[in-house]
Amino acid sequence: MIEHLRAGKTANFHRLKRRLSLAAVSGLFTSIRAAHAEPSNNFFAHRRVPHGPAVWSAICFAYEQRPAFLADEARADERVWGFLLLVEHRGHAAIFKSRLNLPNAFATRYLGRVSAERVDAAIARQDAIFEKVRLRNLSVSGFAMRTKSYEANDLKAVVGPAGASRYAPLGYALRAGEDHYRTTPSTGRISLRSERIGHLELVDYAVSVIDDLLGAGPARNDFIRTFARAVDLEEALEAARPAAFAVDIAGLAGAIHDTRLIRLVRVEEGNCYQLPKVEVDALLDQLGQVLEVGEVAGRLCSLSLPGTHQDPVGAIALNKSDIALRKLDLPLTAGVWVEKTDYPLGTDPNRLPLRRYIDKENGYIVLFSDPALGYIAGNLFRDGAMAEGGDVLLRYLVTNADLENVTDEKGTFAQGQTAFDADSTFGAIVASVADGDEILVCDDLGDEWADFIGLDNRASPPRISFYHGKHGPLSLGASPFHVSVSQAQKNLERMMLPAAAMGGKINGWRNNYISGSSVHTAIPRVVRGDPDLLAAAFEQARAAPDAIRRAMIVTSSLSKGAVEQALADIRSGGRPDPHFIQLYQLLMSFFSACTDMNAFGYIVCRP
Repeated sequence: MIEHLRAGKTANFHRLKRRLSLAAVSGLFTSIRAAHAEPSNNFFAHRRVPHGPAVWSAICFAYEQRPAFLADEARADERVWGFLLLVEHRGHAAIFKSRLNLPNAFATRYLGRVSAERVDAAIARQDAIFEKVRLRNLSVSGFAMRTKSYEANDLKAVVGPAGASRYAPLGYALRAGEDHYRTTPSTGRISLRSERIGHLELVDYAVSVIDDLLGAGPARNDFIRTFARAVDLEEALEAARPAAFAVDIAGLAGAIHDTRLIRLVRVEEGNCYQLPKVEVDALLDQLGQVLEVGEVAGRLCSLSLPGTHQDPVGAIALNKSDIALRKLDLPLTAGVWVEKTDYPLGTDPNRLPLRRYIDKENGYIVLFSDPALGYIAGNLFRDGAMAEGGDVLLRYLVTNADLENVTDEKGTFAQGQTAFDADSTFGAIVASVADGDEILVCDDLGDEWADFIGLDNRASPPRISFYHGKHGPLSLGASPFHVSVSQAQKNLERMMLPAAAMGGKINGWRNNYISGSSVHTAIPRVVRGDPDLLAAAFEQARAAPDAIRRAMIVTSSLSKGAVEQALADIRSGGRPDPHFIQLYQLLMSFFSACTDMNAFGYIVCRP
């Protein structure tokens, strides 16, 4: 009966951890049938049949399932057919399937991942033209853009390299000659556009792809090389160690709320109930916390909330080819399981504890003591900008000598005061940082977009600047920047100067500045420019198609010289300070977020 099988050239490719036997395949087929309700007799079943250099196995049968659009109480089932074709070749396996899933136990015992580096090398050849790409940010920041996608006839012609090194490719589509490929490197899924073909042709396709995976050299395509690149985990761990861990909340929430592929459940006294949305959202909020990674003990590293190293809440294992989540004990995750929505509530035979599901789906990010590295979707990626010495970061740092003398962020205030203190960050912004702006307004407090907003319509092209001022002791850590970076990132969209909001903003700027402690000063919020001409000036800047938008964090807590020294130490082989790693990751995610919003991010700091 297998001669009737027709399927497309779409398969998941895996490395075999151990050789498959006839008994292993028979056990697999038995487990697959047992996982489905009311299975029919097999339409076909073949075990380890030789074909050329490969061996193939296949099974097909019908079973009953509950329609997704009907409640369980309806007790209405539909009859569906599923098949699975397993091809073994050169220590690897290709799996073609529809409506049948591999049991978790079999996948864990026999199947390993093919590295994203090999998938890229096999598919993304020099002559390939990319038509679609889906990207994941290397940052764990809650304010950074997590994922983004591009689609065009030739992406190389329309997508620039700005900020690309901070994103890792999760999946892409390309064409090479007459062939059109689509792949998800993290899962080993490779698809070649084709007519539906028979089983032996599918076996031949699997053999050719496996040969390409094993024989390919480094990825040579210029477009894919602009993004963060997959690297070997075992080699990287010789020189770096994990520093921070975060669950991919966006992916988990999407599978629950958007695609509805899974549901979260608890089992109490033999009864299974689904978590309501309010409980799911609270759990996701708790999972969204960034955890610090402790020292390596054997292969294990503890996970803890910041500042609570003595009370770990989880652990990860550093394996040769992957990082595994071994423990995650947050209060709201206790007793939570994950079921697929293909099954009625409480009947999923492959139901997993939440921790094991996150681990199985590689649903987390790990950052390292080498700030160029990020482990995402089961692969380790290297940020090319940091790998080249971190000079990209230095280009975003602008020095200002006035910040050497700053002693406070806003200074002190008194009634009748007409200007910000010269030794405050606000005073430095007015005196020198923003001295090129013909219009400068103070937007501090209230519905704050920035501490100051500057315009220069005289420049060609026009310039819009948002200034976010901070003060603190000199530091190479991320802590002094969290508030200012989050404020700057959440207000990036307002750099478009939305017309509907400008009337209220301009009316507010006609008043003098009132401090946070309610001191009524005589400091005009319109520091430079004619208050009566603000509406026309802001409309002119808003409407300019070529306007340059700058998001500038002005701080006395950072020295460019100190950053240069830290980067020099890293280049010479020194071990990076974990706090500097977090600073690098935070600032680079900020600059990348600015690029995503068609703005330029800068840090104005001490020399």
